[in-house]
Amino acid sequence: MPANKASGINLCALEAEVHSYHKKDFQMTFYRLAFVALLLVFCVVLAGGVVRTTGSGMGCPDWPKCFGRYIPPTDISQLPPDYKTAFAVKGKQIADFNVFKTWVEYINRLLGALLGLMILILVVESRKIWKYDKWLPILSVLLLIITGFVGWLGSVVVATDLEPVKITIHMMTSVVIIFIATVIVFRAGRLNERKKTEQNISPKLALKQRRLQLLVLLALLLTLSQIVIGTQVREQVDMIAKMLEGRWREQWIEQLSIVFVAHRSASWLFVLLNGGIIWYIARLINVSEDALSLTLRRLSMGLMTLIVGEIALGATMAYFAIPKFAQPLHLLFAMGIFCLQLLLLLNTIHGKQKM
Repeated sequence: MPANKASGINLCALEAEVHSYHKKDFQMTFYRLAFVALLLVFCVVLAGGVVRTTGSGMGCPDWPKCFGRYIPPTDISQLPPDYKTAFAVKGKQIADFNVFKTWVEYINRLLGALLGLMILILVVESRKIWKYDKWLPILSVLLLIITGFVGWLGSVVVATDLEPVKITIHMMTSVVIIFIATVIVFRAGRLNERKKTEQNISPKLALKQRRLQLLVLLALLLTLSQIVIGTQVREQVDMIAKMLEGRWREQWIEQLSIVFVAHRSASWLFVLLNGGIIWYIARLINVSEDALSLTLRRLSMGLMTLIVGEIALGATMAYFAIPKFAQPLHLLFAMGIFCLQLLLLLNTIHGKQKM
């Protein structure tokens, strides 16, 4: 009997170990898929910025195909003679065929389709996570629905001949997608590393963490408002560029309204607030190498790097006639800052380690 009991205990232990290994395996798989999906979101944001900057939005005048093809033409000889009227938008003839603009828009669509496919895989994989974190499957499905909505909105943008307001709405939905994707990555990471060994922290340290949470929340809201105001500035830039037929770029800044002044002035508060957060984190964390301290340190260093880059890009656009390369990077860095601020906020709310 003792031998049988011992073998039974060993068998149960082995089964528990195999179950634990399997659980960790699919949790890590889900986390990696979520992280790749988040990276793809940023790739789509960058590609969308390049499309808008290069004026390639109508490079493919129809949707979801491009000039009626799944693979767009590389030469005008591949198009019918009356292609300008055959692919007219809102009753107006399209512009002359431009292979560069066509493929820039097509690559943007391919990245969007790849993102949708990745999120669909994420939804399928999230079924395995349900009993460990029910929010992850819910958020994954929500992310898929919103991404599908953005794809549909892209077709509306093309059908309405790139109306500025619809382009702005199309771009702002990417903020929602980044928000949800970031939360998924955070929760998946916590699920993969979660240990039921929460440590008590002193009331004094708890107060400092709450102050940090408040500062990060304010910075997050300020970043969001700057993105919204920045889209208004971008709409004005697009209208000025269209009015001047893309010429005299050095005069574009001078013709912007007070919205640009507000955007530029708020950037000083943006720098001060985020700089204060980075300084506060440096003071708050000890030399200890616990997980939360290391995470906050890395996130704050990443935040500082992106803010320096964002300042440099803003100055480049203001003083060097809005060079084309700077516009999509300016948007990409802003989205990256939003993502890191959100991760900072989530870590300060859920972090339990002593600092």
